[in-house]
Amino acid sequence: MPRPVAYRAPMRAVILRALSKGSSYRDACESAGIPWDTWKGWTRLHLAGGHPDPDVDALIGAARETYAKASNAITAQVIAASAKDWKAAAFLLQHRQGDPKARHDERRARWEAEIAAKRAKGEHVEKVAIDDSALVELREKLKRAIHGE
Repeated sequence: MPRPVAYRAPMRAVILRALSKGSSYRDACESAGIPWDTWKGWTRLHLAGGHPDPDVDALIGAARETYAKASNAITAQVIAASAKDWKAAAFLLQHRQGDPKARHDERRARWEAEIAAKRAKGEHVEKVAIDDSALVELREKLKRAIHGE
C-alpha cells in the first residue's frame, strides 16, 4: 500500500483540470501523484464533516463539483448525439444503469472465492434443496424398486 501523500497546492489544478475533461477520480489522482487510498481517506473525512486541512477539504469539494459538471456536460453531448444515432442513446441508458453482467460476475467471483476458501479449511457444506414434488417422485421410484416393478 502506498504511503499517504501530503497535500501540495499544484495538485489542485491537476485534479480539477483532469476531472473537467472527463477523467475518473482515480485517473485524476494518479495524474496528480495522489495514491487512490489517500484520496479515499480524504474524501471520507470530507463527507464526515470536513477534513482537518482546509485546503484538502476545499479540494474535495471543488473536485466533486467539477466532476458533476463534467458528467452533466458529457451526458448533454450524448443526448445530442442520440438524436442522430441510436447507439449513443443506448450507451447513455447502459451507462446510467451500470453494467449488470459485470456486477453479477463480480458477485459470483466473490461467492466462488468464499466457497473455495471454506473448502480449503474443510468448513464448506453442500446444501441441496428438494421441493415436495421431487420427494413424491423419489418416494414412488423407491416403492417401485422395492416391489420389483
